[in-house]
Amino acid sequence: MPGSLQSPRARRRALVAAIVGVPLVAVVLIVLLIPNHTPTKGEPHGDEGPAQLATATPPVRLKAADRRAINIVLDRFMPAALARRAPATAWALAGPELRSGSTLAAWRAGTTPVPYYPVRETSFHHWQTIDVARGSVVFNILVHAVPAAHLGAYVFSGQVVKRNGRWLVNRLYTIAIMNPVTRTTREVGPADFKAPPPTSQTPSGKAVIGHLGIVPVISIVGLVLLIPLGLAIVALFRARRWRRMVRAGGRNELPPLPSGYDTEYTQAKEFASER
Repeated sequence: MPGSLQSPRARRRALVAAIVGVPLVAVVLIVLLIPNHTPTKGEPHGDEGPAQLATATPPVRLKAADRRAINIVLDRFMPAALARRAPATAWALAGPELRSGSTLAAWRAGTTPVPYYPVRETSFHHWQTIDVARGSVVFNILVHAVPAAHLGAYVFSGQVVKRNGRWLVNRLYTIAIMNPVTRTTREVGPADFKAPPPTSQTPSGKAVIGHLGIVPVISIVGLVLLIPLGLAIVALFRARRWRRMVRAGGRNELPPLPSGYDTEYTQAKEFASER
C-alpha cells in the first residue's frame, strides 16, 4: 500500500472520500457522456453583421408577340415530343437542357428526357405563366390523353428560352396526375413529392441511444469508479487485520524498524560527533 494509507486515520479518510466521490463522479461522467438532444434556441450569440437585404427587381412582362410565338412552338413540340409523333421536330424545337446528354438518334429510338403521354389536344395555347424573366418563361399546362389510353389528365411544368431570336422548349416534366379517384388510385400532385418540413424533434419510436449502445458507457464508468472504491476497501480490511494482530499479541507499540535503519542512524551520529 502507498505510504499515505499506512495510518488508520488516512485509511478512514480515503474510504469516506471514495464513498462520497463515487456517486458525484458517476453523475458527472453520465452527464458528459450522454449527449443532450434538446433543441437550441435560434438566438444569435454575437454580432452577426448587417442583415443582407434582397434587392427588388422590376417584374418582366411577357409581350403579346412572345406569347404568340410560344403558342406556335408548343403546338408543334407537345404532340411531337409527348406522343413521339415527330422526334426530329421535337429535337429541332428542344432547348440546350433537353438536348444535353442525348442525341437525335436516341430521340428517334424513343429515349428522350420528355415523358411519354398520348396527348389528345392539338392546340396548347391555354398554358399558365408561372415566372417570366428576360429570355425565359416558366409555365404550367394541363393536357388530356386520348380515350384509348385510359389515362387521367396530366399537368406539366416547362420552361421555354429564347435563343438567337427563336423560342425553344428547354424543360418539360410532370407535376400532377389527375387519375380518377378509386380505391386503389388517387390524384397525385406536387404536394406528394414535397419534402417534409424541417423539425428538431427526434422521430418517435427510435431511441437516441439504444439499450445495447449504453452498455459500454455504463461498463466504462463502473470500471473507473470501482478502482478507488476497491483500494479503499482493501486498505480498510488490512487495517482491521492489523489491529486484530496487535490485540492478539498483547502489545500496542509499533513494530521495530529494520536493522538497516539502526546502522545508518549510528553511522550518521558518529560522523556528526567527529566533526
